[in-house]
Amino acid sequence: MKMNDLASKRGACVLLVEDEPLLRDSVGSVLGQAGFNVIAASSGDEALRLVKARHDVCAVVSDVSGPGTVNGFELVRRIRKARPRVGIVLVSRGTVPTGGELPYGYYSCPSPSGQ
Repeated sequence: MKMNDLASKRGACVLLVEDEPLLRDSVGSVLGQAGFNVIAASSGDEALRLVKARHDVCAVVSDVSGPGTVNGFELVRRIRKARPRVGIVLVSRGTVPTGGELPYGYYSCPSPSGQ
């Protein structure tokens, strides 16, 4: 399914998880311009509360690292357990998953910039 196809669905809500306000605003703006209803969280802990409270969330775009007790890898595991149909994209500028950090069936691609 293409991004615009998903955005055109009624109630397509994307949860954006990013602790840096400027980056959160920039990515949120791009997603909003693509037609998504964007809600934002500044930590994995806040994101989990929103996913539990908002049943209209169809996708999550999250930074791997951030404040709080739940990092991006743990966020994926918990969302996948509670809401297996929610699409998830993890973004990182430098954190590379090791060992069992990613749930089964998930893959990591290195940044093209090598950073």
